[in-house]
Amino acid sequence: MANEVRPASVDQLVWAQEYQQRRRSPGLAFLIRLVRDPRGAAALSVLGVLLTFAFIIPLVVTTSPFESVRGQRLLEPSPSHPFGTDELSRDLFIRNAVGFRSTLLSGLFAVIGGWLIGITLGYTAGYRGGIVDTLISRAIDTLLAFPGILLAVLLIAWFGPGLTSLSLAIAVFNIPFSTRLARAAVLREVVRDYVLAAQTVGCTGVRVLFRHIAINTFGLFAVQLPIAIVNSILIIAALGFLGLGAQPPNPTLGGLLFDGRRFMRLAWWYLLAPASIVAVFMLALNFLSDVLSEMLDPVRRGRA
Repeated sequence: MANEVRPASVDQLVWAQEYQQRRRSPGLAFLIRLVRDPRGAAALSVLGVLLTFAFIIPLVVTTSPFESVRGQRLLEPSPSHPFGTDELSRDLFIRNAVGFRSTLLSGLFAVIGGWLIGITLGYTAGYRGGIVDTLISRAIDTLLAFPGILLAVLLIAWFGPGLTSLSLAIAVFNIPFSTRLARAAVLREVVRDYVLAAQTVGCTGVRVLFRHIAINTFGLFAVQLPIAIVNSILIIAALGFLGLGAQPPNPTLGGLLFDGRRFMRLAWWYLLAPASIVAVFMLALNFLSDVLSEMLDPVRRGRA
């Protein structure tokens, strides 16, 4: 028959799939690959739930994290109080949500600020070399001579306790690692042919760094960023446990852990909620970092 539809060959089907993949934007194609990995899908799902808990729940729930209801001291988890209540009859569900939001925002701002400064210093040191590299490297070595927690405590003692000084301390803590990471990445890329070609045609140093080298080192930072956020959250929780973060009655995960330690036997749920949030958040970010490492590393991707 003239109008008979002939079945497509294998080559035609492969070509059609490749054509559809080329039509997708790079960001969408990368997200699809990430979601197809079970670990990536699980990590994104857990992070979505936690972010909803931190940013949507405080807007939906009308209960105040500072509201005390007489006669509801240290109640067990129930439909009206999913995480129970604390020693002052305050709802732990909303307090954990607000506390996680403040801890997460402090950690994100600290990592972003510290990494922006560190990456700029590392790029400059690796690309310029010479006396500039020596001065920046020695300054970073001096900063690394102080333990991170001790440096954070000193900065908080100087500026006073609070989320602002805590974020500043964690940002300073992130500068040395990101500087060394960026410097090593630039030293690896600066001898490549594409950099020499860009320099030959007259590209400025800033354009070579942020238009060519930065694109080829993005994968390294994408893999290490979740780990840096995990470390920052842990340090913020530890300093909050010591009373150096947001001051009462403002809730933080570290502060909730500190308050709940006195009721470990009487009210086990008090400690369970903030500890579980930190543990699940860390696990999801570690899964995400591992998947990104396989996707962006050609060697590991080939083995997988």
